Amino acid sequence: MINKRKYEQLLNNTIKEINKEDKKTINELLTYINENKPKSLFHYRSCSEQSIEAFRDNKIYFNIASNFNDPYDCLIYCDIEYILKQIQNMFDYENIENLNNKVIDESYLNTRPVTIPEEKAKEIINNLKNINIKDIFKTIPKESVDKIINFIKGLTPNVLENYKNYYQNIQPQACLSETYNNILMWSHYADNHKGFVIEYDTDALKTNCMPCPEQKSFQTCPNWKRVTLLPILYTEKRYDATKYIFENTIIQAFKNVGLPDVFQLSDDFAQYKVNIHKHKCWSYEKEWRLQLFKFNNENFITVKPKAIYLGCRISRFYEDILVKYATEQGIKVYKMNENTKKIKYTLTKRKYTKKVD
Repeated sequence: MINKRKYEQLLNNTIKEINKEDKKTINELLTYINENKPKSLFHYRSCSEQSIEAFRDNKIYFNIASNFNDPYDCLIYCDIEYILKQIQNMFDYENIENLNNKVIDESYLNTRPVTIPEEKAKEIINNLKNINIKDIFKTIPKESVDKIINFIKGLTPNVLENYKNYYQNIQPQACLSETYNNILMWSHYADNHKGFVIEYDTDALKTNCMPCPEQKSFQTCPNWKRVTLLPILYTEKRYDATKYIFENTIIQAFKNVGLPDVFQLSDDFAQYKVNIHKHKCWSYEKEWRLQLFKFNNENFITVKPKAIYLGCRISRFYEDILVKYATEQGIKVYKMNENTKKIKYTLTKRKYTKKVD
């Protein structure tokens, strides 16, 4: 079972620091998730044509956040005024002077911003040793400096909108749960108990590209796709992506002038954090988010289910179809029932037995 406090701490530790192995901290996070994940995860479905065909074909289809029932799902929070202020301050004369003094100091390699690679830092030091950046900066007309500032500021809203659009309307995602017997979820996601729930072995939720037996990557294989499975973190506040957007704005500015490798993100895991923060009111769902990264048009992965759970109000028509498909593939079938003999509100499962007309 995932401990929220431990999970949140490990997520925060993925932010890079000088002389800190960021890959090690990300691996520590992923190891913790892998060692504490549930054995099974569950997918609530209505008896739509697509859902039934997907069950028949052992497919999990992915959706986009703008189609989910939470308007805040994957909606980036960013303090754009703070970013614009930071960009303005970057070109303040005192900051330029302080930066120059820091860079030409031999200790710069150990105190540099982690976003600047070591080799690039050495190159910068060598280039600046024989020049005085302060004097050069003084010779630049204010109008030119203002143009640079306004150029970078102008990029910020576009970068923000691009990332908002990506996480809301492009990034493929699927929502799974730790539980199969939540009354409210059956109502919300399984057509008022007239649908079904599919059980998956958590270890099976992956693609053949993880890892690729032929050692291919997204750069060399047009069919490349992989998934990331992470538990949702339920919080009072949204994930603050201000730094993530600011850094991507700077990266884009450097790319636009032909310098793509000067700046790096300080948190390589930020791209996932945007998708896994939800308000505490949704905590009853006990959700795990499956994210798909792909370079083709296939919006699904193929995974054979362990079992199927039929809703207590499912129609005989859909029941017969689903039982037929499950039986053909050796998938266990259960039927959900209200427990009328207990005073508590509970749903119980029983092994399916065919009705006799």
